[in-house]
Amino acid sequence: MSEQKYTLSTRQFPLVDKKAKQTKLNFTGVTLRVGASDLTGDPIATIAVFNSLNRKTGNTIQVYNIPISESPIEAVKSGLDSAVCGDCALKPSNDNVCYVKKFHGPSAVYRTFKAGRYPLIQFLNKADKAKVLALLKSKPIRLGAWGDPLSDIATSIYLAAINPQVLGYTHQWENTEDHEWLQSFLMASVDTAEEYAKAKKLGWRTYRHTTDNLAFDNEIICPHATHETQCIDCGLCSGTNSGSDKDIVTKTL
Repeated sequence: MSEQKYTLSTRQFPLVDKKAKQTKLNFTGVTLRVGASDLTGDPIATIAVFNSLNRKTGNTIQVYNIPISESPIEAVKSGLDSAVCGDCALKPSNDNVCYVKKFHGPSAVYRTFKAGRYPLIQFLNKADKAKVLALLKSKPIRLGAWGDPLSDIATSIYLAAINPQVLGYTHQWENTEDHEWLQSFLMASVDTAEEYAKAKKLGWRTYRHTTDNLAFDNEIICPHATHETQCIDCGLCSGTNSGSDKDIVTKTL
């Protein structure tokens, strides 16, 4: 992939109006895109939810990538979760236990989307588009609340282009060509010491899952685990944009 290839036209995402006032909207989230998954080609929706009560992340904008032909609960049973999770070793259809509880956030977002209460951004009126785009720039954005950000590459790159405070991880770090661009706002999600070493050779900052919370020399334990710092106040999981050269390890499994 390349930065030029995935630059979005203003016809799909209009230019941000920096003077737009963040007045109240009558919807709690917006559908940024409905289209084919960049991982499998299955239809998915990319949805930004504006206000979060997530205890770990704080009130960041939460971006979900969800298959649209089945609920999250059914998708993890059928294997359709591959459309948004790719070959992630943690996904339930790989007989593993992902730390994202599908019956919580993903299921609620899916039901709201199916009910038509997350309008598609391109169909909003001019005033609401301006409000949404101002809101997307107003606070950190968490990519991959469920799903890998690279299941919708163009939208992830767009969000990182308009907001430097993007937090996200990808299990697809070995399968990308433009490492340097993606490394600016994504962390490589790794599950083993071998994957950690390989990702570091490719230049990634990493976010490693472990069962023991033991850190390698260049890792620090997630500040939420050590100090209860929320992601909205931390920002370390924003690739090289974070300004840190430390990697993150956390006990999630």
